[in-house]
This record gives sequence, C-alpha cells and structure tokens, in this order.
Amino acid sequence: MRIAGMICECNPLHAGHQYLMEQAKRGGADVLIALMSGCFVERGEPAVADGFVRAKALLAGGADVVLELPFPFSASSAEHFARAGVEILSRLGVHELWFGSECGSIETLSTLAGICDSPEFVARYAASVRSNGGSAKKYFEILSDLAGKDCACSPNDILGIAYLRAIRMHDSAMIPRTVQRLGSGYGEKRLNAEFPSATALRIALAEGGIDAVSPYLAPTTRSSLAEALEEGRAPAGWKHAERLILGALRMLSDEEIASIAELSGGLGARLRDAARKADSFEALLTLVATKKYTTARIQRGILYALTGIRDEDLRAPCTYVRLLGANEVGRRALAACKRTSAIPVVTRRQDVPAEGEAQCRLAERAWKLYTLCLPRSASASDYWRKKPILLPKEP
Repeated sequence: MRIAGMICECNPLHAGHQYLMEQAKRGGADVLIALMSGCFVERGEPAVADGFVRAKALLAGGADVVLELPFPFSASSAEHFARAGVEILSRLGVHELWFGSECGSIETLSTLAGICDSPEFVARYAASVRSNGGSAKKYFEILSDLAGKDCACSPNDILGIAYLRAIRMHDSAMIPRTVQRLGSGYGEKRLNAEFPSATALRIALAEGGIDAVSPYLAPTTRSSLAEALEEGRAPAGWKHAERLILGALRMLSDEEIASIAELSGGLGARLRDAARKADSFEALLTLVATKKYTTARIQRGILYALTGIRDEDLRAPCTYVRLLGANEVGRRALAACKRTSAIPVVTRRQDVPAEGEAQCRLAERAWKLYTLCLPRSASASDYWRKKPILLPKEP
C-alpha cells in the first residue's frame, strides 16, 4: 500500500489543490492523507471556515484521510509549519510527500535547501538576526549570494525548501514530489477562471458571498461553504474580534511582550503602541506595517499574544494528531498504520496521551479565540464535540 501525504490549508479548497491530489493518485498513491491546518493558518489569520467544513471538501476532492495540523504549528513560519507537518507524516509511515511549487523542480529546491543548511548560511543569517536585520528579504539576499544567482523564491518554493530541510532534519524516508503550480500566483487578488488563488476566493467570498465564488468551486466545497455562511460560521476574520484584539494588545506588559513568540525586535512594543491609537483591526495593521514586518509576521504576533504562545511551544514535538475525516479506504489505511505508527491519531479528548496535554490546551485555546472571529459567535466548548466525517463505503 503506497501512502502519499500533502500538507495544506485548503482555505478554501480550489482547483490547484484538486490538481495536486489528482497528480498524487496518478503517480501511484493508493491512499492520500491530507494534513490540514485547523482554525488558524500560516499567515496568522483565521481560516475562512472551520476544519470540518474544509475536510468535507477535501474528502470529496480526492483525499482519503484528513488530519488536523496542530496549533500553533499551523499558524507559524514556513520552518515550523514544515517541520511539524513532515514530523507527523513521517511518524505515520507516509511514503511520499506531495506539494506544489513555482519552480516545479525537486533538484532546484534540494540544492537551495542544502545551501540553507550550510554552516556559512546559518552563521550569516544568525548574525543578521542578532543585529535585528532578520527578515525574509535578508534571508533570500544571503541565499542568493551563496547560490550565485537570484533566489527571490516564491512562497510555495520557500515552503518546498522548508519541507526538504525538514525531511533531512528528521532523517525521514519520505520521498518528496513536487507539481508545478498553475494559474494564479500565491496572493493574487483577481479571480482566474481556471486556477484562482485562495486569496482571490476569500476576498470574493467576503465581498460577494457564495454566488461570487460558486463558478470556481467544486459542488461539495460550494455546498458546505454555503451552509456555513447561512449559519454564520463563515467567513471567519479578525474584524469580528477587533475590539478584543485591540483591548488585549493595549494591556500587554513589557514582561509579557518579552515572553511571547514573534514579538522580538521591537514588534511587541510597536503592536501595543499602535493598538492604543487604532480604532479598528485594519487601522492597527496600517500603523504597525513597515518594510521589516510582513503582514503575516504581524498577524502571527497578534495571534501569539492572544493565545500566549512561547518560542518553546513552536519547538515542541507533536504528540498526537486529530482525525477530521476519512473514507473507507482511509479508515483501512489508518487501521494498518496504527500497528506501526509512532504518533497516535485521536478523535476524542480522552484519547489524548498524557504527554499531549500541553498541545491539547493550546488547540482548545485557539478554538476559543476562533469562535469570536466568526460572523456569529459559536460555543467555546464545541472543539471536541464535533465528530470526524466518516464517509460510507462506495457501492
């Protein structure tokens, strides 16, 4: 049984995700496991809909199993996001990791990953960080210098490099496979008829509702999103919790700022000062933004301040993974993996291992915050009440 894995957000699921899954199956995968971000995503913002809404679309689109990439790794930089994803899939016994990239070349990405792991790169970037010059721009300036060519990598290439570095770090036997990204670029705000970006879909959904995105979505994705919108469970966004955000940031102490991940280098104090002047979330972002701080870095800082994430939380190992959904093929694969898997797959709070308590508390804390980011606030105690989506055996 050949098991393929993909690490994703599906925020929401679009044609690019569908294409990647099709390529994995055509490449010989008997089972496809999707490890998907839960209620917060890599850019540090709330997912457009909760994990179960998005898992339903993934199962209809070709995934056999959907697991939740734990918080805070799901809402962290490429390094931590990739490390956690590769760790989980490797411990489950997945054979291949499939991902999209702009360059479409494992060889190119592997070369760049090797440079990033070199002592010279590590030393030069560490020196940059110590002088408060650590940034994505500086990272790629150093990489370009050592590679002898321009390495202004696109977002999915950056993530691909992080996956390859994580595979090496874990000495994983997973084989990396990449598919060249088609259609709209990452972050493209205009809808592309065939391969629209997730960013464009989220903007259209927020501005025009389900009718604005229906032509670009598969039927199951469209119906599950439409239901979530009707019930006030989508689209989630920081704007719904902006008073909470401004209040929490205004009250940050120097000691709290020093202890929270991503708030180093003056960002924490800058956020607090801006929150004391801003009257909305958008105004807050405008006041904080500089060339040094990307929107993703700022949003992660806000999220970590609200949930109390420390650097050690981002470095911690994954202790369990939660099942969001599976079909009959996926359930058989999970049963087979269970005999050799080095990480438990759980569906209930009582199944969480003792060493997973800290991870579980962070996940529950994230959910409590997420419920306030919905158009209609949900119960903060619903996190474990939702059961996995188990599709019946096909006739």
